[in-house]
Amino acid sequence: MTPQEIKIYLQELEKKLLSDNNRKSIKLTRDWTKQFPTDAGVYLIRESGEISYVGETGSIRARMADLLNTQNHVIRRTIGHTKYKDHISFEKATSQKKFIPEIEIKLNNWIESQLEVSILTVELGRKELEEFLYDKHKPKYNNKGKRTSK
Repeated sequence: MTPQEIKIYLQELEKKLLSDNNRKSIKLTRDWTKQFPTDAGVYLIRESGEISYVGETGSIRARMADLLNTQNHVIRRTIGHTKYKDHISFEKATSQKKFIPEIEIKLNNWIESQLEVSILTVELGRKELEEFLYDKHKPKYNNKGKRTSK
């Protein structure tokens, strides 16, 4: 593929992913995660309609299940830190440690009421699509330190 053909391919995938028909509310339950395919793909999370996180995964269902646990998904830790860092008992969460139970409850409620997810199975070029979307939309909850811009 030429660079122009790659760009067109990524733009077509972006259009499918951004389709309003592709938006799903988030319900942080195991039953909710069962609606997603186990296929590889790209997902994005919106806050108030704006793209706030973009990710790629080898299993969409498994990654959506990761949203249930602060230790498994950086977006939970990032949002928890951003929204609740001034809480009197705040302790930073890590991949080894959750927030205190009170913050976990608040975080779950906030995620379910404020965020939406869109997913797209992608057989070829999911990392390229993720980078394309990241470069274009600059999602606020992505960890920019781990990214390299083209």
